[in-house]
Amino acid sequence: MIYDSSVTTRAHVLHLGFLIKFLGVKKGIDTHCVLRETGQMLIFFNWFRCTIRFWNSLLSSNNPRCGSSESGPRGSPFSIPSYLYKDLDKHVLRNFSRLRLRAHHLRVESCKWHGGSSICDKCVCGEVQDEKPVLFFCNCAEVCELRMRYRDLFERMFKTLRVFAPSSSEFIPFLTCHHSITDFEINAFLNQDSYRLLKFVSDLVSIFDTG
Repeated sequence: MIYDSSVTTRAHVLHLGFLIKFLGVKKGIDTHCVLRETGQMLIFFNWFRCTIRFWNSLLSSNNPRCGSSESGPRGSPFSIPSYLYKDLDKHVLRNFSRLRLRAHHLRVESCKWHGGSSICDKCVCGEVQDEKPVLFFCNCAEVCELRMRYRDLFERMFKTLRVFAPSSSEFIPFLTCHHSITDFEINAFLNQDSYRLLKFVSDLVSIFDTG
């Protein structure tokens, strides 16, 4: 069995369909993104690993008839994101998965099938409306109010980037264009083990779903 034929088998279609339904994302999402997000592998690769493991156990067995036990690493080589272990409301799980897998309605994606500009239409930041700007830079009133409600998630990061007013301890709920955030910092932010982060992202995605 080769890769091209393996992804058309009924087992693969059912496996992928279950994962998509579990995450609540659109059906057209890339197969490998869904598998990586859930710590899964292609079905045929699991079969291949099982076959190799069984063969290796036969070679290492003292019994000439059969192997004594399976050897080698078991389970998926990928780590499963911590949010998938949490007891989340269905819409929170769905919205957080959509942001991570780029299955959202932000203009960077929606302009591909509706046409038009990918620039943020919520504020005057002039940035492409993708994940990083809406998380940290968009300064429209609705998004800023949401960050104010979840300011505990941002205070440390925003303070490090000197976004607080120099003469006041007042929290400013957005970054300006001359600030930069690395992919490592974004990853660390999204991997906070906090239900409030998941709820914030879910509410944020809902804001941009309304257009």
